[in-house]
Amino acid sequence: MDVSEIFDRMPFGDLLGIEVCEVGDGRAVGELELSIEHSSSPETLVAHGGVTYALADTLGGAAVISASGTVAPTIDMRIDYLSPATGGVLRAEAEVVRNGSDVAAVEVAISDGNGTAIATAHGTYKSGGVEDGAAWLDQESIE
Repeated sequence: MDVSEIFDRMPFGDLLGIEVCEVGDGRAVGELELSIEHSSSPETLVAHGGVTYALADTLGGAAVISASGTVAPTIDMRIDYLSPATGGVLRAEAEVVRNGSDVAAVEVAISDGNGTAIATAHGTYKSGGVEDGAAWLDQESIE
């Protein structure tokens, strides 16, 4: 399965501006340039936690797909917010720490453009036994 094909066709990732920069061998790196649309504050740019979570979840999934070779739905994700993201670029680095026959575990580190730790996330994804896991790729266009 071509991991880049999945992320090239993900409308939600496009909406947020998530860019998957590197993916392979159970690792993935991606970025999201923050804009006012990502903010939880009307006065200043402070990234909404959901934006950080979506970046972590997307890159975690990309890492698992690169390790398992199949679509990897999220089972659970826990995120710890360490510092507010107040502008620039968010960068996520995800690594599969266990790739079992049915479940994979991923650790994701999210930082800002200055290297400040913004959040850490720990996710589990369905990594195997997904019948027709890529079936959504064959669905009729929603446009």
